[in-house]
Amino acid sequence: MKRIFTGLSLILSGLVVAILLAELVLKLTGFSFPSFQRYDLHAGFSLLEGAHGSYSTEGESYVRINGQGMRDDREIAVRKAPGVYRIALLGDSYAQALQVPVEKSFWRVLERRLNACKPFGDRTVEVLNFGVQGYSTAQELQTLRHRVWQFQPDLVLLAFYSGNDVQDNSREFSGLHLRPYFVLRGNQLVLDDSFLDSPRYKAGSSVPWLMYQNISQYSRVAQLLNKAKVVAEQALQAGQRDVAARDDESDLRAFHRIYRSPQDAQWESAWRVTEELIVLMRNEVAAKGATFVVVALSNPIQVHPNREVRAEYARHLGVADLFYPESRIKALSEREGLRLISLAEPFQKYADEKQVYLHGFPNTRMGFGHWNENGHGLAGKMISEYLCRNKP
Repeated sequence: MKRIFTGLSLILSGLVVAILLAELVLKLTGFSFPSFQRYDLHAGFSLLEGAHGSYSTEGESYVRINGQGMRDDREIAVRKAPGVYRIALLGDSYAQALQVPVEKSFWRVLERRLNACKPFGDRTVEVLNFGVQGYSTAQELQTLRHRVWQFQPDLVLLAFYSGNDVQDNSREFSGLHLRPYFVLRGNQLVLDDSFLDSPRYKAGSSVPWLMYQNISQYSRVAQLLNKAKVVAEQALQAGQRDVAARDDESDLRAFHRIYRSPQDAQWESAWRVTEELIVLMRNEVAAKGATFVVVALSNPIQVHPNREVRAEYARHLGVADLFYPESRIKALSEREGLRLISLAEPFQKYADEKQVYLHGFPNTRMGFGHWNENGHGLAGKMISEYLCRNKP
């Protein structure tokens, strides 16, 4: 037993030394891959309060998640101060904006410009960012219901990204099980929160996992394990998408179908659920006495500065243009009386005139991916101009 104990002690000591050396090497090389998300009872996942670290997968920024679970370098008081006009922003990765420094994000640009033009008199504008990477419209509705109202917003801004929001609202298309969905029963939206019964959710929301997440904010080895996990999951998802693409007789992935009118009942159902979610969100916001505005964002190919690239893509899809999502959202807005700011078409005009990339980064691919600083700056400018002209 003494020899066994001695051997185990040596192994443990060697492991500790190896981990410490790995920590030192990773820190000296500047490696950072913190986890910014945690599991969430209502939305499936949300941002991890207090998380911080460098992000350079696409673009580059230093990310801080404040104590209220928002990507913001400021702490936000729950109770709204007198003389403050609050805007709650709901959205996905475009709103979380990991790719750019926080001061360059469109919502921070929006806040500065609104405080300059003063559409709400002497009231100081605060934009509260509830955006979370990977969110669907269903998750944004759950966030509105369970997190937003305590902050007493005067206006709720929904950042709608047609590039994946429609398919993310469909369990069949999304493939992500760890989040809530809504399904239509007749004309009624019914919540499907079966993710709560998932073994992965139960494990991820357990005390040991939460302790590990807290440790990973400081441990570079834990962050390396996080990155390995993410890379493996992305490779698996890419493989699944490739299989789906090969099985599709048109050889077009689901992502590309957003530019065409629905060709089957599943896509029409995904669109209907999305539209009903937006209308339901508007109704709930109005019931609280606040204003609701939809901002339809741009997709990368729609605003690529090379017209031939766009034209070739449209020809490949067999469509006349790439603005079907915008026409559908505009029709919904006219039908339901929604306030809408649609960015894709004016973004395309701007990209053509200035010959500038609004999406993409030097460390990934220009013209593709998320908004860069040009895109965020233009979005903040256009949204602020709308609100300054059309006081809610």
